Amino acid sequence: MTPVTKRLTVVAVVLITAGAVLLSVGAIGFQATSDQPDANIGAGFALLAGPYVVGLGLLFALSAGLTHLTARRR
Repeated sequence: MTPVTKRLTVVAVVLITAGAVLLSVGAIGFQATSDQPDANIGAGFALLAGPYVVGLGLLFALSAGLTHLTARRR
């Protein structure tokens, strides 16, 4: 693996993990305050931003895979 591929892979893993954490924190925060009529803006933001962060991580993973496949062997 080239250094670029390794770096892209690490970024992809970090982004996917952060997105999953955002989704779980948002879901827990939303469930904890579902009986109250006021809005939990933090949980709403986490539920909204989580899939986008995971999608960005998947794009980095795709670019790492394409970089690995197109890199010349030495």
